[in-house]
Amino acid sequence: LTDVVVNDTVPRAALTEEHLGIWMNFIEKDNSYCKYYDEFVVLLETGMRVSEFCGLTRKDLDFKNRRIRVDHQLIRERGGKYYVEETKTSSGHRFLPMNETVYASLKKMLERRPTVKTEPMVDGYSGFIMLDKNGNPKVALHIENEMRWAMKKYKKLHPDSPLPHITPHVFRHTFCTNMANAGMDIKTLQYVMGHSDVGVTLNVYTHASYDRAAEQMAKIIDFRGFAAPEPQRKSG
Repeated sequence: LTDVVVNDTVPRAALTEEHLGIWMNFIEKDNSYCKYYDEFVVLLETGMRVSEFCGLTRKDLDFKNRRIRVDHQLIRERGGKYYVEETKTSSGHRFLPMNETVYASLKKMLERRPTVKTEPMVDGYSGFIMLDKNGNPKVALHIENEMRWAMKKYKKLHPDSPLPHITPHVFRHTFCTNMANAGMDIKTLQYVMGHSDVGVTLNVYTHASYDRAAEQMAKIIDFRGFAAPEPQRKSG
């Protein structure tokens, strides 16, 4: 369960556009961690839970219609036992669109996927799109460690340009925030995130800022055609 239960002792906040750009640029250009770039892209561009991402198999990727089926998650217990279970709630069963970036990254991931003599099988599922160095399916802890090790190297190379704490769940929260800020309606966002309660989705708005509020109010006022009254002229 340590692979799927979020550690709430660390504050979760969406990455700013600047911080996200710095981080992804570092990952893409680093000789050691560039191999994880496409994994990070898919997480950032779909908002999937990391355990859902690790559970994806080839059959879940519909490249023709450009969509991803999400209806299960892969979990590994402390003792090393793997198992597959349904998503956290029935609302977790959903299809996610592949934009051009996600489409390209998934294709690259499959091209680089190591060839194994025997495909690992977990509870009837096989063909997992991500495998570790031992040929076993990757789990959440693998990706958390990728980010942790990359962050350690970034801090060493750029001590004067600190970044906030980055985890797979921060990526998910960042996606949700970005979609909300882009104007996605709340029910659609609830579906995409796989939230059973819209209140969970609404929590993303706790990160609203003055600039965002001013921008939204200006759009609404402009749409409704409100205008400031003209000053009255003084008589005489």
